[in-house]
Amino acid sequence: MFKRPIAIGLSPNTEKDDILLALKTLFSPRQWRRQEKTRKLEKEFAQKFGKKYHALAINSGRSAQYLILKALGIKKGDEVAIQAFTCTVVPNSILWLKAKPIYIDIDQSYNMRPNDLKKKITSKTKAIIIQHTFGIPANIKAIKKIAQEQKIFLIEDCCHSLGATYQKKLVGSFGDVSLFSFGRDKVLSSVFGGMILCSNDKLYYQIKKLRDNLELPSKTWIAQQLFHPIAFKLILPLYNLNLGKLLLITFQKLHLLSRAVYPQEKVSQQPKIFPQKMPGGLAILAQNQLKKLKRFNQHRRKIAQLYFNSLENLSLGLPPKTAGASWLRFPITHPQADKLYQYAKKRGILLGNWYQGVVMPAQNLAGVKYQKGSCPQAEKLSRTVINLPSYPTLTQKEAHKVIKIIKQWLNTK
Repeated sequence: MFKRPIAIGLSPNTEKDDILLALKTLFSPRQWRRQEKTRKLEKEFAQKFGKKYHALAINSGRSAQYLILKALGIKKGDEVAIQAFTCTVVPNSILWLKAKPIYIDIDQSYNMRPNDLKKKITSKTKAIIIQHTFGIPANIKAIKKIAQEQKIFLIEDCCHSLGATYQKKLVGSFGDVSLFSFGRDKVLSSVFGGMILCSNDKLYYQIKKLRDNLELPSKTWIAQQLFHPIAFKLILPLYNLNLGKLLLITFQKLHLLSRAVYPQEKVSQQPKIFPQKMPGGLAILAQNQLKKLKRFNQHRRKIAQLYFNSLENLSLGLPPKTAGASWLRFPITHPQADKLYQYAKKRGILLGNWYQGVVMPAQNLAGVKYQKGSCPQAEKLSRTVINLPSYPTLTQKEAHKVIKIIKQWLNTK
């Protein structure tokens, strides 16, 4: 009997009930664009953080960031500090507003280095976006201090880190405003989707006004996302036989599935779909996943501990043991990470490549205003990093198989 391969990025959160719910919703088109489910999701999400918080659903994390920056008045000539070692969608929303991303180097936690931030901010810097990479909390205390001293808005990018904590407090509750993603390979998944979290009433209503004036996605786009969990139920068991890959390519060419990053975004252009409202059909999927958040993150932490226990004292770079990390992915480093990736792939294991480029998958670093050599640590880690899976459906047996493959490869060195 065929079963899904070990694959870090191919619909990793989807369980049987998610597939059945997607199927049911796909055949209930009256639900697709209704906003009652979206409002219910917002309420339940905000409750995770406390009574003073408001949540606003949107159709993606990048849409959330764009609306936040727009509400804060970011415009041409302004600078926004972000870390290198990130996804191209982060600088893109800054560029869409004609502002300039300022890249800050990272430390061994894969997060923004406060000392480099302090050196690079200027009088033009209007906001700092602090990313908690792989679910590892950044040094919020030091970065928040800099933001407060310079009177700069602090935005928390929690797209990797829903449920992670810093000093026993949920990340997303330290900045002026925060954003989350429900993308297909994030902590929770509705294939596309995002959330804005804010405790400042004035800022909340500014963002809400912008969000409420947006259009809803087309029925075709909604159908693509609802079909995604169902399609991968067919694709994954056949993936290692190449038939699954052929199915995936066919579905994409027929526009039955959308891509995680649109081709225009790789050259910093703005697809019409971003930003738009979150449709009720995707809110239904996100709400079902939200119920599983605690279980999902407990599982990820257990898998991460297994990797720590099994891979220490080997010729690999392991991430810091960070309290409160939720471990969306488990990053390791090796000078020949690309060869390990290929070795595992040939044996039916698809490891992760976040971020094998300082801004990935940008086709041209100059296009996203990144200057080579400006963030040496980020550039070094992007050449040597590989991500191990920790997703909710990964079994302990499969995690041990990943460990075994890594050890076998190391023994060939």
